[in-house]
Amino acid sequence: MAKVQGMKEKFHSPLFDAFFVKDEDRTGGGKKKFTDFMTDPRVIRFFVDIQNKTKLETNMQASGVLPSLNTFEARALRVVVSSLHRFSPKRSKADELQAERNEAEILADLIYNSVTSLIVGEKIMIEMPTFWFPSGAGVSPGLTVSNHGEPDPTATFRFAEPVYIEPQQGFRVEMAFPQGVPGVSPVDDQKLAHVTGPLRIWVVLDGYLTRDVQ
Repeated sequence: MAKVQGMKEKFHSPLFDAFFVKDEDRTGGGKKKFTDFMTDPRVIRFFVDIQNKTKLETNMQASGVLPSLNTFEARALRVVVSSLHRFSPKRSKADELQAERNEAEILADLIYNSVTSLIVGEKIMIEMPTFWFPSGAGVSPGLTVSNHGEPDPTATFRFAEPVYIEPQQGFRVEMAFPQGVPGVSPVDDQKLAHVTGPLRIWVVLDGYLTRDVQ
């Protein structure tokens, strides 16, 4: 479809990308763990590696840049973590309670031991511990699922001033673990490093996309 010269449209269209811990077995036995899916042992990068991801993991069309001559106005940054708690009718009530505690502790490992940065054009626009960026999403309270913050889209961090991403300008979000992923050393199978999938950690840039009218 042809573009309409000189005309742009602006609409609410968040960008998102996910780090995916798959439910996979290692060659030779055993499940792959959280750290097996990290390409860098201390940093997870979002929006720059979109190969072989489904629409559940990302809505990016190209790695690290907006498509065509689009621009983006980021108004909020969210970190959303999927549930680790797998309910089972075969478990005792005590086992279910322990599973809930483990999930909450692992989520705490993530948000209190990592630093999340938004980088646009190699300039850091914000850099804070991950607990600063609640998800505003999740299952309602009372269903024994741990969430990163309240499941309310208004309960999120919003920029005081919009962060602009210009056409073809590189950008990414990094989640760094300055002291390493919890549980790598010493070995503790109840820590984040030993989590098995499926688990997704999404970073969402909520804001407005401007593009050519077609």
